[in-house]
Amino acid sequence: MLNAAQFFKPNSTLLQVISCLIIFSMYSIAAKAQTAYKVNYHISEIKLHGSVDNLDERGKKLTREVREQAKAVNYSLIATKEESFFEDEDKLQSDSDSPKTQMLIKLAKRFASFNEQVYSNYATDSIIFSKKLAGQDFKVKQKAYNFNWKISKSQKNILGYNAIQATGKYYNPVLNKEFSIEAWFVPSIPLQAGPDIFMGLPGLIVEVHLKGAVVTAREIDMMPNLKVQNIEDTNTSNEKEYEDIIGGLNKKLERYLD
Repeated sequence: MLNAAQFFKPNSTLLQVISCLIIFSMYSIAAKAQTAYKVNYHISEIKLHGSVDNLDERGKKLTREVREQAKAVNYSLIATKEESFFEDEDKLQSDSDSPKTQMLIKLAKRFASFNEQVYSNYATDSIIFSKKLAGQDFKVKQKAYNFNWKISKSQKNILGYNAIQATGKYYNPVLNKEFSIEAWFVPSIPLQAGPDIFMGLPGLIVEVHLKGAVVTAREIDMMPNLKVQNIEDTNTSNEKEYEDIIGGLNKKLERYLD
């Protein structure tokens, strides 16, 4: 006959099963409560190709004003390990801004030339972006860009994070040119995401050096359960269709200039 101590003696196999169930349950909850990051970017530097000293006083004044208004440009990124959503925000631009101020902000944005919105799905290696060009609205679904990233040994501190430099190249169909890109990513935030179309590194991209501007993160927040917005893939053009449309617009422009 079992005494009380023997009756309540834990069964090791049963304990293992219960432990596994608890761990599995905790893992399932953690998977569902996926951590997202919200990143705010700004134009930290505008690059001019040529010396400002060669400009007249009016040109110098306009350059100073564009650089000042670049501070009001704000981009946001919501990202998880599976997907991300990037957009050009106008939160810092008030309806009360003068037409001149609005024009200066638009000029500042052109130095970065970002899309209005970009949705990225890392599982399918695809992106959907929306862009306004020559008065037309475009929505394109295509494979994510391959930048052939090369990671260097250069490091620097950005917002308290240790960032590592990487360089790559990409083709811009609008300008019909290949451009070099420099990016700084944070391995301690293991996301492939970055601003606009720039992604694919083993850590969140916190700064990109473009032909016309440097765009840098100014705030990074970890936000559990934050939903990543999607862009509907209805009525989208594919990469080939988009490039054909851009090629047609470029030819019209060339004939107009001739």
